[in-house]
Amino acid sequence: MSYKRIGDYIKRISIKNKEDKFNRLLGININKYFMPSVANVVGTDLSKYKIVKPNQFACNRMHVGRDYRLPIAVSKEKEPFIVSPAYDVFEVIKPNELDINYLMMWFSRPEFDRNTWFYTDTDVRGKLGWDSFCDMELPIPSIEKQRQIVAEYNTVSNRIKLNEQVNQKLEETAQALYKHWFVDFEFPNEAGKPYKSSGGKLVYNEELDKDIPVGWSEVKLGEIANIFAGGDKPSKFTKTKTDEFKIPVFSNSSVNKGIFGYTDKPKVLIPSITVSARGAIIGYTVLRVEPFYPIIRLMVISSNEDVVTNYLYEVICRFNYDQSASAQGQLTSPEMKSKIILKPKKLILNSYQKLTKIIFKTIYRKEFQSHKLQDLQSLLLAKMTKVD
Repeated sequence: MSYKRIGDYIKRISIKNKEDKFNRLLGININKYFMPSVANVVGTDLSKYKIVKPNQFACNRMHVGRDYRLPIAVSKEKEPFIVSPAYDVFEVIKPNELDINYLMMWFSRPEFDRNTWFYTDTDVRGKLGWDSFCDMELPIPSIEKQRQIVAEYNTVSNRIKLNEQVNQKLEETAQALYKHWFVDFEFPNEAGKPYKSSGGKLVYNEELDKDIPVGWSEVKLGEIANIFAGGDKPSKFTKTKTDEFKIPVFSNSSVNKGIFGYTDKPKVLIPSITVSARGAIIGYTVLRVEPFYPIIRLMVISSNEDVVTNYLYEVICRFNYDQSASAQGQLTSPEMKSKIILKPKKLILNSYQKLTKIIFKTIYRKEFQSHKLQDLQSLLLAKMTKVD
């Protein structure tokens, strides 16, 4: 199959927001989708920003050499929006020959990003020239074949989205259950009825500065949990999962739940909880249910026999972190150990663990399934060069 020049199928568009008709400003995520812009536009003249209409593309060619990726996305919005004046907006001019979704699939390939890096100039940031971008090529089978490929890819993508939606509902259910039991104190009493509504007694706790059920107490996190910081990167690791290197390495990041790479041996037993301990994402909390290897700036917490993991996870998710008080914007083990939390009765905790175990197990299964589907997505993208 012959390759065709991208520039022969697209046209750059530059329609400014001159009448200030649109004020919804979006940026492009490094993972190639539009998202609300984080730029401060107070006092900014939005009339100079560019308009993106449905089915049009936008890209940021400024930092390709630095980031090794071209942020690019196609609009699936029903209404136009605006993007930075520094972005390029373009559209497909031969839609009967090149499907826009097929083109976006091509842009999503890791090989495409690696190729853009070779086309960047000598600028420190590694800008990708527009002409260089247009000179890049892609295989273009028949429009029917393109749409078939897109349909197969979308089937997988939609299943991943469905899993994400299901998991979101499950997480909301777990959060609601935690609030019902340990904030509203409506956990089942001995008769199976809501504790507080059924006249359950509360007493004032000075340390927590609130009323709590009789028999419950406060405790420092360090007294009922093992807490330590992640260390150096493992001596043997890879960025790609293989049969030998399959233990995930997690770092101080929220991208893909902090995945850094893979190694051959675990360092932490599960279940455990990790908390990002430095930077703008201090407090990003994840429940880990498979063996893993934590590295620097990631804090690891595992409960002892006095408290259950699922309860501890929900508690830690609700911590407030005073980053200004932390040394250099960093959360330390002593800080975490000194935090005072509510310690319910063991019987209540065990019941909560048993009930939420089903929820978190289902979440993990959905995530595992999504990882496999993402592998299938990668396979479909790789096969684009082999289509007849």
